Amino acid sequence: MAGDRRADAMDRLRYAPILEACRNAPRTRRELAEATDVSRTTVYRMTVALADQEYVERTADGYRTTTRGEAFGRLAETFLEGIEAIDRLDPLFEVISHPDLLDHAHTLTDPTVTTVDATDPYRVADRAIERFEAAHDPRGVVSSASPTGLLEDAREIVDTKDRIEWLFAERALAAHDAVGGEAFLDALEAPHLSIGVVPDEAVPFTFSVDRDDVSVSGHDPTSGLPTVIVESDSPAAWAWLDGRFRSLQKRATPLNAWLGR
Repeated sequence: MAGDRRADAMDRLRYAPILEACRNAPRTRRELAEATDVSRTTVYRMTVALADQEYVERTADGYRTTTRGEAFGRLAETFLEGIEAIDRLDPLFEVISHPDLLDHAHTLTDPTVTTVDATDPYRVADRAIERFEAAHDPRGVVSSASPTGLLEDAREIVDTKDRIEWLFAERALAAHDAVGGEAFLDALEAPHLSIGVVPDEAVPFTFSVDRDDVSVSGHDPTSGLPTVIVESDSPAAWAWLDGRFRSLQKRATPLNAWLGR
């Protein structure tokens, strides 16, 4: 975006509170100043600019957001929500820097972020198990090995589900196989499980998709313990990760074929 256009876009973002305040009903300039905590002088300047751009229209009862203005207001709201989300995702950025996350991090709006610390190194692992246990239609992708205890907890939950779709990066499946052996692989062959294996480079991070929300996890490269999990019920984040899962699923090799069985 050219410099002038960028500056113009930033100016317009400052108008968002005015557009929101008169979205549902006309407001006088005095009412707009009270609703937005903006000076009447600034409100005057903003309403003139917004009217010139046809974002608001002046009626007998005050200023009201136009359809064009409402479309921009919704875009501005989405942009500001994305900024707030990114500001809260530092623990995730510390362990994941893949472009796919960076391109879509803004969609993880109103995130719940859980991290580990010295007093509770298993906090994130416990939260991941809680999510798996509560999931209605669990599907997800595993990018790295999990510690034995986490595997055992997950194994107890597997049989309670009607359907599970799960993909493993090659390195993750090999590491789990080394830890769990034949018992682990046999458990993955349950009829209600759909397990696939995808190339390592295709799986930059662990994530899960449920009926109404998603999660993204980052792991300690040495222990395999998850150190951060971010959860969001944003429809945009759901669409991103569901699409990512479906794309990987098309590339996946079924477990038995990968094992040469």
